Amino acid sequence: MTAFQDLLRAIEARGVAVARAATRRAGAALVAAAAAELPGVTVTSVGDDVVLEAPGLRARAFGSRRRAADPRVARLVRR
Repeated sequence: MTAFQDLLRAIEARGVAVARAATRRAGAALVAAAAAELPGVTVTSVGDDVVLEAPGLRARAFGSRRRAADPRVARLVRR
């Protein structure tokens, strides 16, 4: 393997590590915001996923033509 290939592999590994760290930070920030702003909603983090649970909670932050967005989730989306 050449020095250039070693450099490319090191850059790739660093990029993957930075992306994973950013994903963890964003997930932690979302969990904190959701827990603070969504009373009555249980917020947990499972790996890279943020899970919101509450009776009647609809998983729509933006809504559709047939159903409105769940106001509890829509408040988390900054427009």
